[in-house]
Amino acid sequence: MRDNRTDAVVGALVDRGLVAATRRDEAVDVVDHVLAGQSFAAAPLRRRFAELAGYIGGAFVLSAAGLFFNAQWENLARGEQVGLLAGITFLLAGAAFSLGVTGAGFPAMRLGAEPVRRRLIGLLLTGAAASAGGAVGLLFDEAVTGSDPTEVLLGFATLLTLSVVGYLLAPTVIGQLGIGLGAVMTVLLGLDEVGELTGPKVGLGILAVGLVWLVLAERGAWREVASARVIGAGLAVLGAQIPVMDFGDEAWIGYLASALVAAAAFGVYVARPAWPYLAAGVIAITLVVPEALLDWTDNALGPAGVLLVTGVTLILASLLGFRLRREVTEAPEQE
Repeated sequence: MRDNRTDAVVGALVDRGLVAATRRDEAVDVVDHVLAGQSFAAAPLRRRFAELAGYIGGAFVLSAAGLFFNAQWENLARGEQVGLLAGITFLLAGAAFSLGVTGAGFPAMRLGAEPVRRRLIGLLLTGAAASAGGAVGLLFDEAVTGSDPTEVLLGFATLLTLSVVGYLLAPTVIGQLGIGLGAVMTVLLGLDEVGELTGPKVGLGILAVGLVWLVLAERGAWREVASARVIGAGLAVLGAQIPVMDFGDEAWIGYLASALVAAAAFGVYVARPAWPYLAAGVIAITLVVPEALLDWTDNALGPAGVLLVTGVTLILASLLGFRLRREVTEAPEQE
């Protein structure tokens, strides 16, 4: 049954010229789906209990599976291990699809309807993707020998692919995390396939994933934009810092990458005033300045000097952040 608010909302959108009159029927369908999800607001406590029960049930299932795996995993044949993980995959995916088809449907959830059901489905689909990745990795494990990472690469590539599918069906933050883990590990293991995996390669690989992630965030690929910006900015800063953590002769790559990440983050913040960019810029510049000085002075500054340089850098970076924030106050902050 159509919500009695739908016609009023669509009529207002058409009157203001935000929706073309020729697309009124499409707008009615979209608005009706979204408002259908709001009907759960009449019983927020019951909805929270239902969501909590689902999470607790899932935690018990995972705990039981973990105890079983810890006690019996080594005693199982490879085929039994693969079959068990495949069974878990189908169980979780089946539960997710059952929840999806009994509610407003996956299209409505992608538009924001039934957020509780969407979060539960996203969790189930991400879990299914993880177990499927483990099954694929084990399935191909016997086909390779030595330290060849091919089977692990295939497992994480499966996690990445199925997490993307799950996110398209029910977008959630946990789905983003599944995609992020799959993407990072797939890129790193792919680099390991073509050559020795060094600190700079690892760092630049993670940095590349972070930059692509942020581009997708600004192009509207992620429903949870704030979370996507945090994940992308975090990966970018982490990737830039890994060559420094490697403590090799190529640490300068990390210094340069961190400085570029900081400059880019501040620049993007001016155009798109979202706090993750500002935070990434402050963190990156606060890390790289004392790291570079400590390296280039051969530790001559001592612990007190490092603390002093770090403190001064943090203060200056914060002042720069406040200055940039003041310059963009006329534009609404993007969450």
